[in-house]
Order: sequence, then C-alpha cells, then structure tokens
Amino acid sequence: MRFYIPQLDVAGQMEESSAHPEHLGGLPFGLPADLWPTCAECGGTQSLIAQFLHDPLRLDLGRSGRMLFVFQCNHDPGMCATWEAFSGANSCLILEPEMQTGHLTEYPADSPPLDNAAFVRGWDERGLHLAVADELAFYTDEAFFQLSDEMLANVSWSTRLGGVPRWIQSAEESPRPGWRFVGQLDSLYSFRSAPSFSPDWISVDSEQFEGRTHIGEGPNFGGGIAYLFLRENEGNPAAAMFWQR
Repeated sequence: MRFYIPQLDVAGQMEESSAHPEHLGGLPFGLPADLWPTCAECGGTQSLIAQFLHDPLRLDLGRSGRMLFVFQCNHDPGMCATWEAFSGANSCLILEPEMQTGHLTEYPADSPPLDNAAFVRGWDERGLHLAVADELAFYTDEAFFQLSDEMLANVSWSTRLGGVPRWIQSAEESPRPGWRFVGQLDSLYSFRSAPSFSPDWISVDSEQFEGRTHIGEGPNFGGGIAYLFLRENEGNPAAAMFWQR
C-alpha cells in the first residue's frame, strides 16, 4: 500500500501560494465564483481547506484534469456542524477540467475567514505494509481497537493522500457503503524542509514529529484531523469530508 505526503512551501503573499493547482488554505484556484459553496446552516460562504488534482496513483478522480476542492464554514467556529460529513457546513466539489477558470477565484463579499495558504511543490511517496485483514480492521471499531501499537506507529497522523485513516475517535464514523478512504488533512501544516518564506504562523518543530522541520497553523478541526472519502457514481465521483478531535 502506498501513500503520499505533500512537500509544502509558502510564498510571500497568500495569493502567490494560492496560485497553484494543489494547495492548502487560501483562495481557490480555478473555481468559478458561482460554484463557491455556502454553509447550509448559517448561509455564509465557506472557506477553502485544500484542493488536489487527479492522479491515477495518488488521488484517482477518474479523469485527468479533475480537481477536488474541500471547504468548510469558518464564520463562527463551533456553531455550524463542520465536523459532520453531510451537515451542509462543509463541502467537497470535484470539477471537470473544462469548468475550471485557470485563475484565482474572486474573494466573496461576505469575507469568509481564510486559512493560511501553503502550496504543494511535490509529493513524497511512502510504503505501508499491511495484510488485507489488517487494512480492513481500520474500518470497524471492534477490529481497529485491537490493532497493536507497533502497527499503528507506522500510520502517519499528518496530511496525506492514500493509505489508511489514522482515527482519533471511532472508525465507524466513515460514510458507507460504497465510500473509500482517499486521504486525511491535519489541523497543522507539516513542512519537511524550511519554507521559502517564514510568516509568523510557521515555527520550527524542535521535536521534528514524523520528520517535519517546521509546523504551521492550519484549518480549524478542533486540533484534530479531517478524513476524505470518495464514492464512484457511474463515472462521476462524489467526495465527502468529516473530522474528529
């Protein structure tokens, strides 16, 4: 089993970091303004958490050029149920290449709070050796809580695509049936090398947790992790996100 860890970097301005097809936080790149999602609970414009391109190994969206956008409401943290997959307080969009604009999306009039922006300049491919039975164990509480600490130690907490989910709470919160895990997003940004620019939201990680050199403030998941799932639907995949803390 393979998984992929982003090599993150930042530019001097949020717009510069956002002007990359794959990035965390900031402004959407390529999203038509009329498709920017709003929160079903408060009505405010949601904030971008991440956007990733189709890749047949890293993130198979079924077609070259497709883009996954992940959003959640940041207007009044804790009031809208951003942690629930289908509450309407978060959104996942998969956009066809023909629909993408090729430029940054204009900032909405209601000024949604934006997460710090970091762009993906590459991906580190890693291997995870799991038997089929062990892989399946990550999707039921009874089996998951019987996994050894030694096995869990090999499953990264950090933002990545692929692999198996590193649960904080219940393994059975994932949507089913027909949904498959495709990645997770940490509430902290992990930099594997010193960023090109050092804003005040990035600091040195003296512990070098999981090999990172610097950490940055990321999305509001209550200090937890968001999980991304994908479902095939006759050539038109759907995505869902929820988080735990």
